[in-house]
Amino acid sequence: MERSLRIIASSLALLCGPTLPAPAQPSPAEASPPFDDASCEPGLIEHITLDEAQQRHCRQLLQGRIEAMRQRSRGHVRQVIEDNRIRREREASLPPPPSPPVTVESFISRDDLAYGDVVVTDRGPRVFVGKPGEPPAPDDFIALDAPRSPHRGRTGPYDGAYPERRQIVSPKPQRTAPSFQERQP
Repeated sequence: MERSLRIIASSLALLCGPTLPAPAQPSPAEASPPFDDASCEPGLIEHITLDEAQQRHCRQLLQGRIEAMRQRSRGHVRQVIEDNRIRREREASLPPPPSPPVTVESFISRDDLAYGDVVVTDRGPRVFVGKPGEPPAPDDFIALDAPRSPHRGRTGPYDGAYPERRQIVSPKPQRTAPSFQERQP
């Protein structure tokens, strides 16, 4: 329905158009009110009618603003890229952060610990001697060579997580008197 009304309206305009008197053209002084850059602002431009020269001026003004914003944006992007590059270089030059220490408290929340389990902390290996069914407490973790440790007889002194390599010094064989068989000619 709407399409047929548009067709009828455009047909009437074509047929009746030449017979209607031309609208009176205002003089150039009356046609354009005082024009400045504020008239090109969005929101205001929709409510006024501009002639060709004013439209061209508004387009140039808006294109200039767009180009200025593009330049600022390009400058900002270049600055962000440079800042990121410097930050990455600075982070790469720093030593890696030390890993957090592993303490007994790291194992307290574990539910799968059983009597005699050994855990390695920053203070050395510790044995869990807690009771089953009770939540672990820091006192339930004791040193391997402690009197309550189930592994006490099978342990040696703890030399740290990364002990230095030791040279095994073999004792010099002591000269003993030859045995009876060795003395026989």
